Amino acid sequence: MTDSQPQPPTGPDLTQGIAADSLTDGKVVTGHVGDDAVLLVRRGNEHFAIGATCTHYGGPLAEGLIVGDTIRCPWHHACFSLRTGEAVRAPALTAIDCWSTDIRDGRVFVGERKSVTPIHLVQKSQAPRRIVIVGGGAAGFAAAEMLRRRGFDGRIVMLSDDDAAPVDRPNLSKDYLAGTAPEAWVPLRDDSFYAEQKIDLRLRTPVGAIDTASTSPASNSSS
Repeated sequence: MTDSQPQPPTGPDLTQGIAADSLTDGKVVTGHVGDDAVLLVRRGNEHFAIGATCTHYGGPLAEGLIVGDTIRCPWHHACFSLRTGEAVRAPALTAIDCWSTDIRDGRVFVGERKSVTPIHLVQKSQAPRRIVIVGGGAAGFAAAEMLRRRGFDGRIVMLSDDDAAPVDRPNLSKDYLAGTAPEAWVPLRDDSFYAEQKIDLRLRTPVGAIDTASTSPASNSSS
């Protein structure tokens, strides 16, 4: 994250179309739709239009790696679905934008921005009704966030020994301490996120052991 001003988009206006035979499988074309930088990617006989910037630290996805129907950021290897924009692998937590594509008269046109539709993988009939996550770091947070994003509607309790909600630790230890990042950049999500997603975050709660054999409800104590 930086405080620099965004650069104007470069490359062709993708709404005007690109010759289909100029796109090879796995090739990325950098262009724009209005003021948005957009990548056009061909995979097999399909074409995908996605945002050009990683939602983690703003890495250039055009320099990333196409693997199957995903694209991976060259900086920290965040992984996004070409089909939906979903952040399918850490460290990114937020989806990238996607646009519709259409082939007419031998040209690939990029159309309207599409809404992100999460892929629900949790089979509710087979899922547990209560999940306890031990640890309030990025991994614990990502687990809770992904469970909600994938449709889990049971109870989630996150136990953390920290005094504050999960933070971006690399940002905290580098940019923030160096004075180049504001405090607002440090939390992974603001406090309202946990209430909205019904995640029971318990701070200052050390865990000494895990009794996997017990079926009694988790204690309501925060000590």
